[in-house]
Amino acid sequence: MMSSFLEQVKTSRSLRLQIGILYSLLALINILFFSVLIFENQTELLVKNFNYQSVNFVISILEDLKDKSISRERDNSIKQLANTLKFHEINQFNIFDEQGTIVHSVYLNETGEAIHNEEKEKTPIDEEIFKKGKELVDSTAFFTSKYKLELNDNDFSIRIWIPISSQEKKENLFLFSELSIRSIKERLNKLYFQIAIAFVWGMLTHTLFGIYINRVIFTRVQNLKEVTDRMATGDLNARVEWKFEKSDELDILGRAFNGMATKIQADFTTIKNLNDEINSELKIGKEVQEMFLPANKKFKDFKVATFYRPMREVSGDIYHFYRFRSAKNKKKYAGFFFADASGHGVSAALVTTVTLLSIESIITRSIRPNFIIQQLANIIGNRFQSSFFATGVFFLVNEKGHLIASNAGHNAPICFRPSTGEMIFFKSCGPPLGMADDFPYKLLKAKTRSGDKLFIYSDGLTESPGPNEEQFSEKRVIELIKNNMNLSNKELINLLWEELDKFAIDYRDDVSMVLLEIP
Repeated sequence: MMSSFLEQVKTSRSLRLQIGILYSLLALINILFFSVLIFENQTELLVKNFNYQSVNFVISILEDLKDKSISRERDNSIKQLANTLKFHEINQFNIFDEQGTIVHSVYLNETGEAIHNEEKEKTPIDEEIFKKGKELVDSTAFFTSKYKLELNDNDFSIRIWIPISSQEKKENLFLFSELSIRSIKERLNKLYFQIAIAFVWGMLTHTLFGIYINRVIFTRVQNLKEVTDRMATGDLNARVEWKFEKSDELDILGRAFNGMATKIQADFTTIKNLNDEINSELKIGKEVQEMFLPANKKFKDFKVATFYRPMREVSGDIYHFYRFRSAKNKKKYAGFFFADASGHGVSAALVTTVTLLSIESIITRSIRPNFIIQQLANIIGNRFQSSFFATGVFFLVNEKGHLIASNAGHNAPICFRPSTGEMIFFKSCGPPLGMADDFPYKLLKAKTRSGDKLFIYSDGLTESPGPNEEQFSEKRVIELIKNNMNLSNKELINLLWEELDKFAIDYRDDVSMVLLEIP
């Protein structure tokens, strides 16, 4: 559980969590550092004070015992000695002789009465204690002293040896006692208590400060984040809400955010209204543009099948069919025009509309495809100053199946014969419309038979991207036509669309197709 928590901390990007952990660690380190520093300093002072007090303590005892002698018997001298030592808070002591035998072993009970420990008396004292006591009266020793003192800095205890005269004969007796200096011990315990209080107080104040920082800063930052997330999901009515009474940087930021949100909401409402108006107008534009498209019923003899899918409301693709009768020889002709403006949307739709309207005036002078294409190129170039261009193709078919065409930069239309599988491609014979003035576009000619089919399409079909940005491609279109030539026009158009829709992951241009059959 701890490892998973640590892993979450490592991967967390929460500023609140990162700062909280860092602040807690720094607070803990600082408190521990200063606690240890103060403890070490105070302990050093206590040790020095302990050494000083221990020496004074023993000197004070010596001063009180300098005129006292004791008996080996349990008489009044022992009681007086016990009372004197009791004054110095020595509650237990042993007196041994030069042979190392304990003469008196005395302790004070709870009422302060001196009690002899009979089990210890007349028994040998510890060898180490005996040797150190003997050093006080050893004439061979280089240094002698009136007492011997051992200090233990770890628990502030002392061990003392003091020589005492015997009343019976001239022999040396030795007083030994082991005790703690109560005042030092109490001060040490008090120091532990103070360090604990300081640690708890430091952690408490840092915790309260952390809570304050959280409420003053991170609570408002969290509020700001939540409101930002709500706005990101579309709730433009979301506003930060807290008491703007501090007038600090976060209050200023909150007011600025609310002001920005209000402005965004107002702009969004304006844009939405404009967008609704534009969409409404585009729908009207779509209906108007579709009015320019010919009715397939008027060309039943060609069994026309079409597919028309604008990327947006209006399209940059346009097609139209015409019926002509020669004034000279009264021959009948059918004309088929297909154009694809650069780009898509409204600008492309305007180009194709101008193109389609311009044809009406051009065909009054001539219906030769290369003448129509050349005149269209001049009109678009002059009208739009090379800002826009379009690809286009115009086919003219007479009653005997003779087909002539001119192609201005458009994808090569395909004329195929289902009975034999033959395919003819009407490749481009000049630049797109609007790219050059008076360009001499050539005529493309073909002799067709009844049942031959003509397929015209826009580059939105072949250039639609699939997986890994692979395009649907002209090659795939040709293969589909080769393998399904015997289908009806409508069935083949639907098949091409179904295959494209399964392949494409995105549509980036208008898609249009026209398939007709020579009668």
